[in-house]
Amino acid sequence: MFKVSRKSEYALIAVQYLAATYGGNVVSVTDLAGQCHVPVDVLAKVLQGLKRAGIVRAVKGAGGGYGLARPLAEIRFLDVVHPFEDTLAVVTCQMPNTECERSDNCSLRDPMALLNAYIIRQFEALTMDMFVAPHQWLASATRTGTMVETMSLGRRMRMPA
Repeated sequence: MFKVSRKSEYALIAVQYLAATYGGNVVSVTDLAGQCHVPVDVLAKVLQGLKRAGIVRAVKGAGGGYGLARPLAEIRFLDVVHPFEDTLAVVTCQMPNTECERSDNCSLRDPMALLNAYIIRQFEALTMDMFVAPHQWLASATRTGTMVETMSLGRRMRMPA
């Protein structure tokens, strides 16, 4: 099963925290690392990846730091994790440049390709505002549609289609 890397987790946490400063304020790497309980050196690399992806902006000099480059509603979950994931595949045969010894006769290859495509579409549909204000998202999701089981909450919740 696909699992986001530790760097992706740190990126998601950093974006959540920076959401509180959106609109001009910036946070130093040291302060952000302390608030997010993430090692400074690792977070600095993560923030550079987010900067290259256009998710955060950097301000140099005294009083400098990082802030969001655009509103949360315009930042997709996939935008945040993709810079830190080699591939987004649920099974090995869906990874680029990977050959499976059973690929010619595998009955799971096509269904797994569909599942993989579905997961990526969901990652594209999720925006970071859903992570920062989940109570608001849950209220609107209740009106929209698809039921899914959530492992962490142990209850059913709706997700955007």
